[in-house]
Formats: sequence, structure tokens, C-alpha cells
Amino acid sequence: MAKSRRLIWLLVILVILASFGAAAGFYLLYQEKAKTSAHASLEDAIGDTLVDASTPAHPAVAPIYLKLEPFTVNLADEDDIPRLLYAGMTLQLTDEQSLETLEQHRPQVRNKLLLLLSDRDAESLVTASGKRALASDIVTTLKDVLGPDRARIGIDDVLFTEFIVQ
Repeated sequence: MAKSRRLIWLLVILVILASFGAAAGFYLLYQEKAKTSAHASLEDAIGDTLVDASTPAHPAVAPIYLKLEPFTVNLADEDDIPRLLYAGMTLQLTDEQSLETLEQHRPQVRNKLLLLLSDRDAESLVTASGKRALASDIVTTLKDVLGPDRARIGIDDVLFTEFIVQ
């Protein structure tokens, strides 16, 4: 009976050692795969860098912004309830000349925007699609702020920094 107990314990220990050995083997195998794939991706990254280094570099151009004073306008609603829009915005421009032109003609810019904003109704401005449509209309309006005979103004985007419809 004592010999059979020893044999059982010996078999249990051997099974446990074999399990640990198999786990260690799988761990080493997957570590080797991970190193190989990491090494290959590192080589790809270095290769891409070498290819990029051979092509001429384009310097990153900093965005040009023009912050406008917030607008407060009465909205064109059909109800007898007066509705207000308070909107702050920043224009993202394509070049310095557009910035200088807009700065020089700031009163005309504000006038055009006030007229455009006051022509909107509150229901269309509370949705995201309404805001996107307004931004698109602002770009269209301001590109020709000085008339069709003058140089066009390059506007990349209209960023609303404040927007309250009441």
C-alpha cells in the first residue's frame, strides 16, 4: 500500500512538471513569434522612414485662425415668440492674405454675417445638420465679401466656439 501511494504521488508530480514544461514551451514559442512580428514591423517602419527621408519633406503649415467677436441676433421665426442666437465663431483660413483682407474689411464681414444669421430660424439651428449648413453658407458668403471683381478669400472651415439659441 505504501508503494502504491508513492507511485501515485510520483505520477502526480510528473504530471504537474509536464504541465509546467508545456506551459513554458508555449510561452517561449509565442514570445518568439511576438519578437519576430515586432522585428518585422520595426523593419517596415525603418524602411518607410528611409523612403520618406529620400522624398522631399513638406513643411507643416500652421493653421491660420481669425476669431470673430460673438454675434447676438434676433432670429426670423414665424411665431410671436422672440428668439435669439448668440454665436461665437473662428474662421480657419488658407493663407495670410485672406487674414489681412478680412481684418481690413472687418465691418463688412460682420455686416454680412449679421444679415445671414438673422435670416435663420431657430428650429434649423438647433440641429447639427443645421449648424453645418450655416457654416457652409458662411463660407460661401465670406468668399465673395468684397464682390466678384476682387480676389476670393480662402476659408477652410468655420468653427463655432459659442452657440446658444434661446
